[in-house]
Amino acid sequence: MTRNTGTEDGSMITYEAARLEQYGEFMQLMHDEAHEYLRGVMELVQMTRAQFDHLFRTVGHVCGIYEGQRLAGFYWIEQRGRILHLHALIVKSQFQNRGIGTQVLNMLASGNRDNVNSIELGVHESNERAIRMYERQGFKTVRKLDDLKFRIMQKQLP
Repeated sequence: MTRNTGTEDGSMITYEAARLEQYGEFMQLMHDEAHEYLRGVMELVQMTRAQFDHLFRTVGHVCGIYEGQRLAGFYWIEQRGRILHLHALIVKSQFQNRGIGTQVLNMLASGNRDNVNSIELGVHESNERAIRMYERQGFKTVRKLDDLKFRIMQKQLP
């Protein structure tokens, strides 16, 4: 599956289903960009990195996000009944502030309206920039997980 959208600066963004050989690269990117969040969560739920890697490779769908030919990041989703759960939306630091995260959220909402009623995600309390972006996109905090320092946010789809 390949989909295209544009960013705020007019560049073309493409989404492609992850190929088997990309999972290691995407996992490393997730650890590079969110290692503090992941480490704390994995410790709290007593999950090893190997167990998390297995979960990443076997649950839901992972898609690469490309700007032209360059990998800008990836997203990881799983449909749970009528809820689309966004496990991860990772955009490399050099591609941030270009509207890529917003485009991904818009694409997921428009592409899944027939299948789900809402999009749900978890975000670490310290990731204030992401929280502001999610709020601008209509996500509301529905639950806080104080022991994880996470908030669960949802957006209802029309």
